[in-house]
Amino acid sequence: MSLQGGFEVDSEARMHEPPEIRLGGDVARAFAHYPPERAAHEIATHLRKFWEPRMRAAVVARVAQGDSRVDPLLAEAVRRYLAGDIDSGEIAEPSGG
Repeated sequence: MSLQGGFEVDSEARMHEPPEIRLGGDVARAFAHYPPERAAHEIATHLRKFWEPRMRAAVVARVAQGDSRVDPLLAEAVRRYLAGDIDSGEIAEPSGG
C-alpha cells in the first residue's frame, strides 16, 4: 500500500483495474479538494475536454452498470457529463502551457 494524494492506494490491485477505473479514480482524487458539487462539475468538464471518446464511453458504461469500483465522485461527474453539465467555455480554451 502507498499514499497517493493523501489516499491509501493498493498499487498491486491498481495494476489490474481497467484504465477508465484507474484514471477516473486519479481524476476524482485530484478534484476532491473542491466541494462535491464543484468537483463533479470540474471532473465532467475534464472528461469532455481531455478523455478520448472510447475512454469516456467505457466509464459511462461502468457507471451505467453500477460498477462498485467507480469512485462516487466520478460517477456523479459522469451523470453530469451525460446531462451536459460542463463548462463549455473551458472546452473551447486550448490546453497546455
